[in-house]
Amino acid sequence: MVAMRDEPNNLRSEFIRSAGAPSPVSEVDNLYSAIMQCLRRRLSLFVWQGFFEPLKPISFSDDVLTVAAPSLFHRDWIQDHYLLEIIEAANNVLGRKIEVVLTFDSSLNVPHEKELEPLAVMTQTSQEASQRPGRSAYISNEPASILPLRHSPIEDASQRFEISSTPLNPQYSFDTFVPGPSNQMGFAACTAVAEQPGSQYSPLFLFGPVGIGKTHLLHGIGLHALAHNPSTRIVYMSAEQWVNAYIQAIRERRFDAFRKRFRTGCDILLIDDIQFLAGKDASQDEFFHTFNSLYQTHKQIVVTSDKYPHEIEGLEERLKTRLSWGLIADIRPPEIETRIAILHRKAESCNIRLPMDVAHYLAAQITTSVRELEGALLRLSAFVSVTKAEISLAHAKEYLSPVFRRGAGSMTAERICEYVAAYYDLRPADLKGISRQRQVVIARQCAMSLCRSQLALSLPEIGRLFGGRDHTTVLSSLRKVDELRETDIGVQSVLARLEKNLIGSDDISV
Repeated sequence: MVAMRDEPNNLRSEFIRSAGAPSPVSEVDNLYSAIMQCLRRRLSLFVWQGFFEPLKPISFSDDVLTVAAPSLFHRDWIQDHYLLEIIEAANNVLGRKIEVVLTFDSSLNVPHEKELEPLAVMTQTSQEASQRPGRSAYISNEPASILPLRHSPIEDASQRFEISSTPLNPQYSFDTFVPGPSNQMGFAACTAVAEQPGSQYSPLFLFGPVGIGKTHLLHGIGLHALAHNPSTRIVYMSAEQWVNAYIQAIRERRFDAFRKRFRTGCDILLIDDIQFLAGKDASQDEFFHTFNSLYQTHKQIVVTSDKYPHEIEGLEERLKTRLSWGLIADIRPPEIETRIAILHRKAESCNIRLPMDVAHYLAAQITTSVRELEGALLRLSAFVSVTKAEISLAHAKEYLSPVFRRGAGSMTAERICEYVAAYYDLRPADLKGISRQRQVVIARQCAMSLCRSQLALSLPEIGRLFGGRDHTTVLSSLRKVDELRETDIGVQSVLARLEKNLIGSDDISV
């Protein structure tokens, strides 16, 4: 913007013309090139190559500049995100206010893959682009509507997007999932969704800490749905893969193929770790519209996260709201009985003889992650196979005790409450009660913070633990503790002492 103002007279004198007189093509190109040069300095390479290079100036008459995009999606995206910037740049170039109208021209669509220029064309400099405006990445003007008759580029693009998705793992079926009180609601919801996709619980939002079976349930939904109806179109991918596929669509000018792949080309959309979209505005915007399209056509949407929707910072509010439209099921770390059952199920599938006392030992040591629990069993199995010994409690303690964090086995929410209450000379019931005395409030907030940091409990879980408080109250308490950590040395030392003693001691005496 500033650089353009250094030479306003030359630019403006070149484009000032009598009102109502249509401009020659060369003048339209020159005007458009100057506007694009002004904008280029402010755009990322991703946005420039993906959205601005394919645009083409059509006409400039009666102070109305008409610009064509290669598709409706492309036109709408530019109009929603950058129309005001284009108008501002045009006004600065001409020195007066004009109107910019965006239209679309299907003949600008990218031709067949074999007719595309090499990838180097897409990374040309802005100077090269300005020398042939509107033609920087195209070879043919053949209409997109003709292309499917010969090469079906939309189908080719759909297949290419499938490469970045993840195939369903047959080992992650519902049959190998061990349900228990901590995950019973999520398991029942996933089963219902797999039986009748889109009829209920869409969207289904599964959240909980890492390593407790969310991904297993996603695969289970897909496998169960396919077993009942092999023609079901299922897309399973992580949110990171979604972002990569979106970037690929931008780079290859395959907007329509991308939209067809996800909006009309699948019956069940399974997205893992949706929190990865946080802070990625363009990807969020596309997912928002995809969500709306699938929801309105009664397709099934299932997403997972390590946080409740409204806890995900950097996620647009409209997306948080939509993710909360359906059923939200939290999956908590399994109880010791469920952990023992998981170990026996894993041992059976791996043909490992697991004594009951060893199962109890492992389940007591690892309380928060099914993934770590199964990993410990496999490490122990590998150890005894190398040493040619039988699995025993002595071998488990000898080989795995250095791996386990000291005191992790007895770390529970109840233990945290008991220890914090004793530290503040209170009863555990006081922390769960309604008292607003300063000492009780501070102790309660500290206990909530420790449950969050040490056990990775969700806000609703913490709320239920502390007297049925709602998640907004818990969130407010956690934020208060975080503020005090930064400003109050006394609170810092108290929390540090509590954390150290909780982690570093199996039997705490206060």
